[in-house]
Amino acid sequence: MTYYVYGADGSKTTDKVETLLTVCRRQYKLFILGQDYSIEQLRILVPETNFVPHIYHDAKYIGGIKELYDYLYSEVKMEKQFQNETRELDN
Repeated sequence: MTYYVYGADGSKTTDKVETLLTVCRRQYKLFILGQDYSIEQLRILVPETNFVPHIYHDAKYIGGIKELYDYLYSEVKMEKQFQNETRELDN
């Protein structure tokens, strides 16, 4: 499953999102404001927005960087729990 990041060139927050997704080994596609999409197109996805980046996980809207941290934390926690349960079944 792929993350879609609607960010901006030179945005520190966009850079942090890229780093976070890379460290967590998540596949993502980065779209740059003014190159890959316009503010008008972004507002179709996220009406009345005034910040970037916006993150989607496939078709599910995650939000900004704070929501991504929370989402990834939950996702990693579930993965660890699954790994532990699988190990217990193997023993």
